[in-house]
Amino acid sequence: MVSGMFFPAALPRVLVRSTALLLAALLLITGVSPGASAAEAREQERSQAAAAGPAGRFTVATLNLRKGMRVPGMRHDIGRVLSGGASVIGFQERLFSRPALRASLPKSWTLLMPDGPTGTDDNPIAFDKDVWELEKTWSALLTGKTWRRQTGRIAHDQYGVVAVLRNRASGHVIRAVSFHLPNHLHNRRTGGPNWANRGGVEAMWRMAARVRFIAQDAPEAHQFVGMCDCNVTENRDTTDHLVKGRITRPLRLETNYTGRKGGSGIDYVMGERASDFRIRSYRSYRDLVTDHPGIVATFARKR
Repeated sequence: MVSGMFFPAALPRVLVRSTALLLAALLLITGVSPGASAAEAREQERSQAAAAGPAGRFTVATLNLRKGMRVPGMRHDIGRVLSGGASVIGFQERLFSRPALRASLPKSWTLLMPDGPTGTDDNPIAFDKDVWELEKTWSALLTGKTWRRQTGRIAHDQYGVVAVLRNRASGHVIRAVSFHLPNHLHNRRTGGPNWANRGGVEAMWRMAARVRFIAQDAPEAHQFVGMCDCNVTENRDTTDHLVKGRITRPLRLETNYTGRKGGSGIDYVMGERASDFRIRSYRSYRDLVTDHPGIVATFARKR
C-alpha cells in the first residue's frame, strides 16, 4: 500500500527533473544561455550599429598596389588607409596573389575580385562587412585593349569590379567601381591626350564610355562612386578628351581635387554630386611601400 502511494507521487518529479536537465543540455549545445533576454538582443543590435559607424558619413579609399607586392607590404599600405577610417577600398594593378591580398585584409573585410582572363589588371574592391552589406557585384569588361607600361605592349581585356553596397547605419546605397586607365595618356604640356599613344587614348575612351554607362544605369537612389588610378594629372587636364571631359563632367562627379587649389595627382576618388552624401574632406597617404599615394575621401550627409 505504501509502495503504491509512493510511485505515483514521485514519478512526476522525476520527469520534471529529467526534462530540466535535457533543456539545459540543449541550451548549452545551441549556445543560448538560460538568462538570454530581449535586453541582450537589443545590446547586440546597438553593437552592430556602432560597428557600422556614424549614419552621417562614410569613407572610401583608392590604393594602387604595385605588382608583385607581398603580404607585409600590402598589409602596411592597407593599414595606412584604414587608419584614415576607410571602409571601402578600390585597388588597381594586376596583383601577384589573390590569397596574399585576402591575407592582408582584416578578418571583417570581404574581397571582390574580377573574373577576367590571364593578363587583365585586377581592380578589386574590398569592404568592411560590419559597415556595408553587399547587395550585388559583377565584373564589367571596360575595354578589349589597354597599354601595359612594364612591357610597352598591348595587354588583354581590362575589367573593373562593380559593387552595390548598402550602409548598415544609414541605409545609403552606393554603386562603386574600381578601374585603372591606361598609362601614358596625358600630354602635360598641352593638357590634352598623348597622341603618340593613340591606342592607349582610344582604350581610355572605351573605358570611359563603359564607366558612364555603369553610372547612368544605376537606380536614382544609388550614389555612383569611382576609385581610379587615372594616369591623368588633374590640374593639367584642360581638354574634353581625358578624365574631366569623358568622365567627371558628363557624370557630374566631384573628386578629391574638386574645389581645391593645387591638385596635381592621378589617383581619384569620385562621387556623384546629386546625392545626399558629398565629399567633405580627403587625405593623401604617401609613406607607402607602393609607388602611388593612398587617397581616403570622407563623404558626409548634406545639411
